[in-house]
Amino acid sequence: MLTIIVPTYNEGDNPLLLAKAVCETMDQAERHDFEILFIDDSTDETPRILERLARENPKVRFIHREKERGLGSAIVRGLEEARGDLLAVMDGDLQHPPGVLPSMLALAETGVDLVVPSRFIPGGSDGGLTLPRKIVSLVARGLAWILLPRTRLFSDPTGGLFLVKREVLSGWSFDGGSWKILIEILVQGRFLNAAEVPYRFRARDLGTSKMNRAAQADYVRHLLRLRRASGSGPGEPFTVKRLPPSTGESA
Repeated sequence: MLTIIVPTYNEGDNPLLLAKAVCETMDQAERHDFEILFIDDSTDETPRILERLARENPKVRFIHREKERGLGSAIVRGLEEARGDLLAVMDGDLQHPPGVLPSMLALAETGVDLVVPSRFIPGGSDGGLTLPRKIVSLVARGLAWILLPRTRLFSDPTGGLFLVKREVLSGWSFDGGSWKILIEILVQGRFLNAAEVPYRFRARDLGTSKMNRAAQADYVRHLLRLRRASGSGPGEPFTVKRLPPSTGESA
């Protein structure tokens, strides 16, 4: 079973649009054993929207957190609450295309432990980012590559879209103090092989970006904590293969 974990914060109607797109994509791919798990920290109408959505769609669950905040901790909660043995994470703002989910799932079923869609391999695109965001993204990737050797085989280690087998997460605990949970998995996860598949990042239609200076500072502190915890060595060996454009996001 696949659990698709979606953290949300004041997303308006985005959850409705995302759930519809995910269900249509999975139906077209004849993939029916999945759930969509929203972890919601919203202070607007989003919890009521999610409550209605969960009543109407048996594929949808949601957890509303009253006293907790933070993208990283929301994803960790989703990983803990997920019912699936395959765990995908994607943003709730429609910038991650649901069309890439079937190819991610197919790779996991061939034995790949970790699937990381990339904007930076042939067939991918980061066209949904403004120039300032492109620069921030480049700096974030560069810092990860410099400080954490296990991220260097990945072209897009700071993305928020990935799929991982549950057993990769066993035997260690999340820090959860940053919005880049994938970085923790790359550094601490128990995987032998991974794959990158191209996807096209899209511009946000609704809601507002959660990127701010505080989030950027949290990210840097997160990298430094992981550096201290893991040391400067490459860690256990693993392989990463990159898939051609035809295996990425479907039209």
